[in-house]
Amino acid sequence: MRIASVCLVLSAISCVHAVAGAANSNTAQSQPVMALAISAAQDSVKIGAPVRIQVALTNKSDRDVTFSRDGAGYDCRLDVRDINGNLLADSKFGYLRNGHVAHPDPTRFSPEDLKGRLVVVTVKAGQTLTWEEDAAKLYEIDPPGEYTIQGQEPEPGNMSVSLKSNTITVTVTP
Repeated sequence: MRIASVCLVLSAISCVHAVAGAANSNTAQSQPVMALAISAAQDSVKIGAPVRIQVALTNKSDRDVTFSRDGAGYDCRLDVRDINGNLLADSKFGYLRNGHVAHPDPTRFSPEDLKGRLVVVTVKAGQTLTWEEDAAKLYEIDPPGEYTIQGQEPEPGNMSVSLKSNTITVTVTP
């Protein structure tokens, strides 16, 4: 009886994956239904201060979009570059969150860094989901200067489409 239950569950999971795969292959050929935009809470900040970035994900479609996201609010990858276009070094927190490392070195983070909570959200047609991220928590933004920031994330429900935001500039002062 127990083996039959396990087989039934595995069969159901296989069906869900097959349906999801078929839906994703159809969606991959369509235009993005979401738009990503960012703005800086402040155009200029003192060194060591948070660099707060407002993130807005807008549903451009005529249907609701439901997806899971990081409850801590760091699911939009921010790329922070110096005046020469060089990507800044990840902070300890950003090492895992920024997605620049394919196989993270477990000696560079603690199990606490892996804690998070996925939440399921629905963005209704035409509505915008907003949240804030701290770029200084993700990157080593320590020399004063001008930095460009751009957001990027996979489109919810269509992982084959990458949404890119506008690029903004933030000045860090001594």
